[in-house]
Amino acid sequence: MIVRRRTWLYRLAGQMFAQSIAFEKPVTAAAARDFIRRTVGKPLELWGRQRGEIAR
Repeated sequence: MIVRRRTWLYRLAGQMFAQSIAFEKPVTAAAARDFIRRTVGKPLELWGRQRGEIAR
């Protein structure tokens, strides 16, 4: 089963805290990782989150 999420959390090397990124449509981890790699750098860690799982 391929997991698709709209909200992804990622952490780059050297960062203490995770950053979040949201997409208009749900995407796979590979698509999210590729987008992050092209825009800000290679993510060290990547987590997919469902709506409501992220504390506000």
